[in-house]
Amino acid sequence: MLKVKVKLKDKREFTVPLPYALLHAGGWIASSPLLWKFVNNKVIQKNIEENAKSYIPASIDRKEIKKLLKEIKRYRGLTIVEVKDKDGTEVVVRL
Repeated sequence: MLKVKVKLKDKREFTVPLPYALLHAGGWIASSPLLWKFVNNKVIQKNIEENAKSYIPASIDRKEIKKLLKEIKRYRGLTIVEVKDKDGTEVVVRL
């Protein structure tokens, strides 16, 4: 389970647990060819309007996401992100 812990400057603290099943569902959605087609169309439209260039990958392979999530499970307890802001806000992401 991925845990996102946020501590605000006024000493309020909350934790958001993200179960692996939710991460798998998010990975399935993120690797959807329909989603990437939509994203690419929107980026192309925006680039035409602003005369800019952006690179968006064609898609993400579902098999690779599945391998990644399987590998992440082996490293439970590992702190991925630990950030402290000047105003006292802290964010910690752990496996």
